[in-house]
Amino acid sequence: MKINRLFGAFGTVALFFASNVAAQNFQTMPVQSGYTADVIANGIGSSMTSTSTDVDGVSFAFVARDFQLTSTSSPLTYGIPTNGTINSVASATPGLSFQLGNLSGNNSLRLVTTGETGTLVFGTPKAAFKLYLLSTSGSGTSTVSATITFTDNTTQVLSSISLSDWYGGSNFAIQGIGRINRTNDVLEPNSTNPRLYQSVLNIDAANVTKPIQSITIAKSGGTGISNIFAISADAFTDCSAPTLSPVGTLSSNSAQVSWTIPPTTTAASYDVYYSTSNTPPTSTTTPNMTGITGTSTTIGSLSSSTTYYYWVRTNCTTATSQSGWSVGGSFTTLCGAMIPAYTNTFSPFPGNCWVNNLSGGTPATGPSGTSTYWTEDGFLNVTTTGSARINLYSSNRAGWLKTVPFDLSAGGYRVKFDYGATTYSGTAASPMGSDDVIYFMVSNDGGSTWDILKTWDVNNAASNVSTTYSYDLANNTGANTVFAFYGNDGPVDDAPDYNFYVDNFTVEAAQLSTSEVNGNKKAVTVHPNPFKDVLYISDTREVKSVNVTDVSGRLLKTIENPTKEINLSTLNAGLYFVNIQFKDGSKTTVKAIKQ
Repeated sequence: MKINRLFGAFGTVALFFASNVAAQNFQTMPVQSGYTADVIANGIGSSMTSTSTDVDGVSFAFVARDFQLTSTSSPLTYGIPTNGTINSVASATPGLSFQLGNLSGNNSLRLVTTGETGTLVFGTPKAAFKLYLLSTSGSGTSTVSATITFTDNTTQVLSSISLSDWYGGSNFAIQGIGRINRTNDVLEPNSTNPRLYQSVLNIDAANVTKPIQSITIAKSGGTGISNIFAISADAFTDCSAPTLSPVGTLSSNSAQVSWTIPPTTTAASYDVYYSTSNTPPTSTTTPNMTGITGTSTTIGSLSSSTTYYYWVRTNCTTATSQSGWSVGGSFTTLCGAMIPAYTNTFSPFPGNCWVNNLSGGTPATGPSGTSTYWTEDGFLNVTTTGSARINLYSSNRAGWLKTVPFDLSAGGYRVKFDYGATTYSGTAASPMGSDDVIYFMVSNDGGSTWDILKTWDVNNAASNVSTTYSYDLANNTGANTVFAFYGNDGPVDDAPDYNFYVDNFTVEAAQLSTSEVNGNKKAVTVHPNPFKDVLYISDTREVKSVNVTDVSGRLLKTIENPTKEINLSTLNAGLYFVNIQFKDGSKTTVKAIKQ
């Protein structure tokens, strides 16, 4: 029966993400002078001897990991790192670190009263887009202002910089470092407190090329005691890495990516590196795409329904200057038509690019809602996972389960699956309701029109024994063929309460008779098996094309008129199907394992 549908193919949503965080050139700004207090207990001996004062005005100081009251005291499992390096955990600044002052000398610019000031002088002045302030406030919050002095003696003032109390604040660079009471050496370990925080100080565009000589901090308000521990910079460069923009147009095999650069960078071209691994590239990594002259490009020849990660770097006009790689972005390509062989065992459920959250309507009108009636269950109610099922028990509940699209243009395929039905809570057989119906349907045009291939109803109920349905797709050769299961328990609220199950959904080459198989079989083998990067075909004279799919049926690589060597170095280790199509139309499939 042919059914005209008014709705298009079930929507497939592309998942994508691209970072909008600029690539940063983080560098520490070692302080040459300006610290006024030692508030970090370290080494062996009483905290009173290794500190000059407290953080909070009521006797508590920070403690370093190497602190021991005596040489036999148990080593600490918390505290300030002994090397004084704080690697920030703030998600907005991956890679940012701070270098504290000497743990055995003054290491804090400590400001107690409003109006009190201090100046930190840097050993090596650096130009910067931003400064990052590592600080905390003891016994309450406080507010400071900052005056940045450049090497040309010009200044920039930033006011109303809030410093959080060292317990419980947000935007911390490090937490759970514990503290010690200087009056009695009692340690107070804590998994989340005290904390050191980072504040960002934006440098005006007119000043980003000027090296920063010093920064003067003045306490401007609040009850807490301000403690400034370190300064780091997003250092200026005239060859900056790009900032990725949101991903543009996506398809099953391509993605449009774009980026921006700061006005201080003059780009000659850009390089792009992308991978299915989220491991960032290094300066020695070979990019996939080079010499891109605009700020956007389309990455092509991708696998469908696959997540990719990508990075961009700038090639600048200043001599041979080249930036670092940008902060990474990612995107997931859309679902594309699968080339059989393909099997969905519904683990995971419902299967990559299958759709089960469609409900209501009829095959003629299409779904009208987004309720989910096809869910995961154990086949025939044995275990709880590994198959698809719909529960029919009430009235006017209609659910859809739609497959991934298939490219059947090569012809010669069949579809098959296992099915059965049981009572809702057991494994016994169950009748169907008087107006209940289950349809299995095929569409040759992506879902505009449907053919009903199989019907189950009150006169043709499924048994509680696994049964295999098979249908020869000789007349279904569309490049965008989809299948769907439709279940509806009708307007009559019948007594039966039962589940209908589907498992092992397969699209594969139609089986030939023994004589046909023997008469058409080609003597082609692949080796070595298992292989590392290159797979060899024994004889390609009669081979038209080769495609490689994974165990889910996803197409990974297609080679027309192949040579004997197939380079599969980009695939991960695992099991793959090498589908060989011959010039006379026959096919063979070989399993190959990559090490």
